[in-house]
Amino acid sequence: MGDQLQDWAPPVVMAVVALGVALLGLPVQRWLAETTYRKPDEVDEPAPGRRWWVPPALGLSAALVVHRIWFVGDEAIPTVWVAAVLTATFLLVVLACVCLAAMDMDVHRLPDRIMWPTMGFLAIGISVAALVGGGVEPWARALGWGVGSSVFYLALALLALARGSVALGLGDVKLAGVLGAALGWFGWPEAVTGIYAGFLVGGVVALVLLLSRRVERGGHLAFGPPMMVGALLGLTLGPGVVAAFG
Repeated sequence: MGDQLQDWAPPVVMAVVALGVALLGLPVQRWLAETTYRKPDEVDEPAPGRRWWVPPALGLSAALVVHRIWFVGDEAIPTVWVAAVLTATFLLVVLACVCLAAMDMDVHRLPDRIMWPTMGFLAIGISVAALVGGGVEPWARALGWGVGSSVFYLALALLALARGSVALGLGDVKLAGVLGAALGWFGWPEAVTGIYAGFLVGGVVALVLLLSRRVERGGHLAFGPPMMVGALLGLTLGPGVVAAFG
């Protein structure tokens, strides 16, 4: 009976978290409609619509984070205290990322007024997690992947700029640091898979938009959302993907 309850626990908890966070996402959806983040030259852009996807995106992302932290045992999360700190930290990062995704899809920009506090809160969160039992190794790995991911994206952005393209901006560089640090805490399979998956998702999205004629060749694509989806794929599938190709 105990084993049966244990088997039922992950899907039940994930469903409860997904539903609860999705409901909490309703005021976030309203806030996005009311908040002012557009620059003066963006005021006349078409309205982004109701953005119905915000609550379910928040719920699903939160459920995947909770599952990874609490139901996939590994050495990166040795105690309940570490799990609790990481849960609070990464759920806030999820909230920030969904808001940033909505803004990026609207104006193709990741506003600093959300990005910088998110980076600071993540840095504090993983530092506290290290102090309460996580240890130096995952903290250093997260820091390394955060810096490394930012440097990698900065190189790509400069290369694109040299070729006359602004496909990647400094907002994407900062977002890469956030996602790389978050994934890096868990391990290099999650980080590598997440970064690579971001490019794959971005390619698929670009192809769909081109085929549906919603964007022209050479047009701008909001790359932040594909990066975030790739990070979720890395978080949930990273070890299995690396093992399959290892």
